[in-house]
Amino acid sequence: MLRLLTLLSFLLPLCTIASPLTVYDQTDLGGTGTPIPLRYSIYSDSEIPNDLNDRISSFRLEAGHMAVVSDLGSGLGPGKTYIADQEDLIVSALPEELDNAVSFIRVVPWRSSNKKGTGGDLSDEPSVDASWYYRWSRDIGEGQALGEREYVPMSWGAGGARDEALPDYLAMDQVTHILGFNESDNCFDQSGQYGDPKLCNVPTAVDFYKNLQRVGLRLGSPATREEGAQNTNGWLNQFMTQAEAADIRIDFVALHWYDWESQPKANPVVPASQIFRRFKRYLSNAYHRHRRPLWITEFNANINRATDIQNEFLQLALPYLESIGYVERYAYFQPLTGTGDFFENGQLTSTGEIYRDQVSTLSYTPNKMPSIWESQDVGNVGLPGTTIHAGGTFTVCGSGSGIGGIADEFHYMYTPLNGDGSIIVHVDAILQRGDSKAGLMIRETLDTGSKHASMLLTEYGQARFEHRSSMNGSTGAIIKSIPSGPYWLKLERQGDVITGSYSNDAENWTTLSEQTITLSEDVHVGLAVSSQNDTNFCDTIFKSLSLSSVSDDSDNDQLPDQWELKFFTNLTTSEGGTSNYDGDSNTDFEEYIVGTDPTDPRSFFSSSPTKADNGFLEITFPGVAGLTYTLEISNDLSPGSWNTVNSISPSSDGPQLLNYTQPDSPSALFGRIKAEN
Repeated sequence: MLRLLTLLSFLLPLCTIASPLTVYDQTDLGGTGTPIPLRYSIYSDSEIPNDLNDRISSFRLEAGHMAVVSDLGSGLGPGKTYIADQEDLIVSALPEELDNAVSFIRVVPWRSSNKKGTGGDLSDEPSVDASWYYRWSRDIGEGQALGEREYVPMSWGAGGARDEALPDYLAMDQVTHILGFNESDNCFDQSGQYGDPKLCNVPTAVDFYKNLQRVGLRLGSPATREEGAQNTNGWLNQFMTQAEAADIRIDFVALHWYDWESQPKANPVVPASQIFRRFKRYLSNAYHRHRRPLWITEFNANINRATDIQNEFLQLALPYLESIGYVERYAYFQPLTGTGDFFENGQLTSTGEIYRDQVSTLSYTPNKMPSIWESQDVGNVGLPGTTIHAGGTFTVCGSGSGIGGIADEFHYMYTPLNGDGSIIVHVDAILQRGDSKAGLMIRETLDTGSKHASMLLTEYGQARFEHRSSMNGSTGAIIKSIPSGPYWLKLERQGDVITGSYSNDAENWTTLSEQTITLSEDVHVGLAVSSQNDTNFCDTIFKSLSLSSVSDDSDNDQLPDQWELKFFTNLTTSEGGTSNYDGDSNTDFEEYIVGTDPTDPRSFFSSSPTKADNGFLEITFPGVAGLTYTLEISNDLSPGSWNTVNSISPSSDGPQLLNYTQPDSPSALFGRIKAEN
């Protein structure tokens, strides 16, 4: 059956460009909206329009912009950075420390860059296809201009954070980030940190760093040497602890890594896989300690190692950096020793070609879980786990004493499954030595002793089918040694029979085990990760996740059973999709189509109509694959006045664009977007 939805109606005067930020004095965009029209100016205290100093509770940020807010007019004190990358961002309620307390606002255009960058401006050399760079300075360089590649200034030492330096950052209207001090944990040689003031003194560094908040840009921590970042009582941990206690905003953590812990001078020839394993563990520890995105601004396999080892390491590390959700950007550091460099005699070396050929993905992707999935720790884990979703990749990080015995402790990303079905995923990488487990699970409840069946992998070449057939009973395991490497995993449920399989190619499957386990009709199914150790994490990268159910829509109401069970816990509340449970403008069926929450009136479909540079109308909105979206316009809303001007059928979920290219448009239009399924 065809169902036609009018998703959104709007009125847009084409002669007016929408403000990038609209703030409200009530939650849920309530009260009178006040535009913040200028993109580069700082608004502080009484300069905030409409007498809204200390009176802002919610806002809408237009796609393609970043906003920094703080509770002090100077930009100091509790603050937060908000990014609307490819779709509008609605903040229905500010955090408690900022609610009715915002006295500083800066809005700038957001620039979408890829992860891969370089240290230094390499524009005079053959391209390594990097979309951003920095120069260990706030100075962009003589004769240089802000162009195709994003420039990120650095406050290299104390001088870059003094009051007199701040106008330099404000003058760069295409800059969105500032890198913090360079190896400020080093008191004895480079970075100027051995001078006066001594930034290697943590309180001194904190005091200078906080001044960078005044410019209203996204801030990176000081980048320390390995020992400064990885030790529990290292310099970076001390800095972060003191900065957080002083309400200093740090948006991401910058790191350096050269594998010095391996004593490379004495051990120059080691397998690249060992170097890579230490690198992964280093990044994991840093992320879980500080819970912020990571920028690796300097790294290589060490200057004492030959080109072939550098190349082998890069071939392992680069795809990993692109895949893992908590790594936002990276920049390889050329040893400049004749080995592992990008260039030789004006030509790309083998190292340069490897770096150039690595396809890079967007550096910033909001962690927005698909609507049917949830995640939580099961059991009393030692360290709280996380799930990060970006670009179809799930990074699931779990601790816990393990999956097995009479009770489980792990991190679980799951969704309801009613009746028979199957789940398939590609386990791209597992980070944790030893007996960590990661893979698929069907589980009756979220209790620690629940009945379950799991198809799991370990980092060192084990495929494991584990199952608990009774509540709080013992766990059985079927184990097979397999070559290490990425695998596809599959779990199937048919009645009481659950089958676990693995594959190299998702076509030729090897069945590891088939067990009869009596489970409830309604179960949980998803991704399970445990480090098997309460003091460590196991970070696992999953790709190409797919779920199918025999009873996708057992009540024939055009709403998948999994979706109804997730939001309503039953199949009857929605009344065939025609009801409007949360009382907003869309029915439950419409909310399912556009991926919003049918139980939350603050969750609704939105779009961003703007006037393009060519004078045409552009509308961006979140689209869903499998639907056809049509833009219709009317001059006066009279019967029969709606005209179709454009349509799109997305091949994948995500931001979409519809436009109206009539050059002689009137000063105002009524518009609506329709979706057909």
